Amino acid sequence: MSENAFDYIIVGAGSAGCVLAAQLIRRTQARVLLLEAGGDDNNLFIKMPAGVAKIIAKKSWPYETEPEPHANNRRMQIAQGKVLGGSSSVNGMIYIRGQRQDYDEWAERYGCVGWGYQDVLPYFKRAEANESLSDAYHGGEGLLPVSENRYRHPLSMAFIRAGQELSLPYRNDFNGDSQHGVGFYQTTTHNGERASTARTYLKAVRNEQRLVVKLNALVHRVVFDGNIATGVVYSQNGGEVTAQAAKEVILSAGAVGSPKILMLSGIGPREHLQQLGIEPRADLPVGKNFHDHLHMSINVSTREPISLFGADRGLQALRHGTEWLAFRSGVLTSNVLEGAAFSDSLGDGRPDVQIHFLPMLDSWDDVPGEPLPDIHGFTLKVGYLQPKARGEVLLRSRDPRDPVKLHANYLGHPEDLAGSVRAVKFGLRFLQTAALKPIVKDLLMPQPAWLNDETQLEEFVRNFCKTMYHPVGSCRMGPSPQDSVTDLQLRVHGFERLRVIDCSVMPQVTSGNTNAPTIMLAEKAVDLLLGAPM
Repeated sequence: MSENAFDYIIVGAGSAGCVLAAQLIRRTQARVLLLEAGGDDNNLFIKMPAGVAKIIAKKSWPYETEPEPHANNRRMQIAQGKVLGGSSSVNGMIYIRGQRQDYDEWAERYGCVGWGYQDVLPYFKRAEANESLSDAYHGGEGLLPVSENRYRHPLSMAFIRAGQELSLPYRNDFNGDSQHGVGFYQTTTHNGERASTARTYLKAVRNEQRLVVKLNALVHRVVFDGNIATGVVYSQNGGEVTAQAAKEVILSAGAVGSPKILMLSGIGPREHLQQLGIEPRADLPVGKNFHDHLHMSINVSTREPISLFGADRGLQALRHGTEWLAFRSGVLTSNVLEGAAFSDSLGDGRPDVQIHFLPMLDSWDDVPGEPLPDIHGFTLKVGYLQPKARGEVLLRSRDPRDPVKLHANYLGHPEDLAGSVRAVKFGLRFLQTAALKPIVKDLLMPQPAWLNDETQLEEFVRNFCKTMYHPVGSCRMGPSPQDSVTDLQLRVHGFERLRVIDCSVMPQVTSGNTNAPTIMLAEKAVDLLLGAPM
């Protein structure tokens, strides 16, 4: 086999790509090429859970939306990992699978037979090495460590008590029989360190000679022989390389990257491709159905200097850094997004609101990694879990180096605005509890004058909503090429040896963070590739 000839080519070494590469190496004798546009993950702040704010902007694609008409024409940045491990190297490490209803809707509403909850649960369990839970919902032998945070801030404890005052049941497992309640997140961490898919799955096979990993490799397009994918063209170190795949080309570049590569390869909306001078190979709804979770930050100052503010400065930073380096313990083992609440705002028994609790103030700027406010306080990030609006990803030009045109259409459906306002109101109730009210000094955002005015709360949402970095759906799977890009085996409709395996195939975003569902999806996809379903 020549230097550039492989059995499988995987584009994107993120949450899905690392899983695919590792399992194909472990379960077959195949030669695998894994291409990543970003660099290596050899960074102390990637390894350190609390270091996420230090690296998210530096190790992410700078995706930015076009002006969002329903969010007062703001442009929003959607950071997605551009580094070995992808977003699993820069995310908040929250392990949330979503709800049973999410996957049953995939099967029943969207026609994705074989993707219902009972179909996917075995793959969640196969991936998981849960360090504290062992029951019908959890696995202990997988490659993905899932654990409790080693550090819990006193403010996070107060948040939990506040939720219980509001009649939310305490829940030690948001991934079991019910998501409804308040508690602490489990995280993809191990021994006080981030457990990205690069540091878990990929690490397990990194020394295998059959695996070739190319970093700083930007894929331009897929190569075809008729309707058969035979390889890819990518650039690295200023030169172009064509690599051949004898078995499959797999796109795992995410909800922006995967549709971009398909369209650059001539697969997508015919008229759009023709306008850019790209010869269409297939007229498929690539880039459509893009959607994402939004959140709003409820920010308050505290009466006493008890938050995490200042923990990364001066002598405090030295003390915390020494504790983490020596013992992998203390504040720096926290993923910062420590507390969680899921609640039903409509009375239908299904949680549609999520709260992340931070024992520090969040920035209310739109730019990831911006400096945080210089004041003690805490933040409730509140969001609506079931967005109805759909946007689209379009090419800006034929040049693979150019950014896409991203029309997220945030708040483009009336229910998304109404659900977001309900989420804000729910979050504000926490501040009136006996557990939190004595701690609060001032409500900083939203402004107190807005609280009793529905129109003002709607404007608060429009002006201050931000992405939760959960974009999905732009290459959605389904039975028909009229409204989907891949079939239920994740093969691109009308093509052979070409699949999309990442969060872009999700027909509807899951109720919560998307890293765990993406890893599950990749685990299931390996069985589909090998014809060996569980």
